Amino acid sequence: MAARVVFGILLLALMAQQAAAGGNGDQGRSWPTELKEDFQFELRNIYSNRQNGSRYNFLTKYRYPSSSEAFDFREAEELILKFVPAGGMGIPGDAFTEVLCLDIAKALWAKFNLVGLSFRIEVQGMSSDVRSHYASTVTVGDIEPWVSLVNNFPGCDGMDTDEGNKACRIYPTLNGKDRDLVATAAKKAGKHDKPKYCDFCG
Repeated sequence: MAARVVFGILLLALMAQQAAAGGNGDQGRSWPTELKEDFQFELRNIYSNRQNGSRYNFLTKYRYPSSSEAFDFREAEELILKFVPAGGMGIPGDAFTEVLCLDIAKALWAKFNLVGLSFRIEVQGMSSDVRSHYASTVTVGDIEPWVSLVNNFPGCDGMDTDEGNKACRIYPTLNGKDRDLVATAAKKAGKHDKPKYCDFCG
């Protein structure tokens, strides 16, 4: 009788241990109650008429309150691209990259329901007046900032054709003003991994 009691106690203890671990042993680990879900996307190799002509990477990473509040990232992409041309969203073309980065981050934070955001702008050296690559990062809320990246500006093979290979984008394609990108900019942009001063501008 005593042996049965001891066996019963041990069996109950084992069942309690399995329940704490997430089930009866056949179900595996239980799903955590706390979850962080991030999303990120990149807009790379975008030529703009900002700062006398620059080549940009725009890197966006954000954290949702929950999966049910996810949204189509193309909405965020569309918002970012409004800032790209000189004067876009009211930001002067000669504004520092830090100013542009902060204003885009503020716009993303205001439009979307996020608990964390890290937004980074990388500028290719020699596409502006500065010889070295440089970047600005704004991070707000519960998320880790983008890490430092070095020389993420590959060549844009095929951009000397009418169609191009879509590896690089010209934004905007404009006419009529000094230093605005012209209709033939796509043919000029891909000929240099490190473009000379504004060599893709009109």
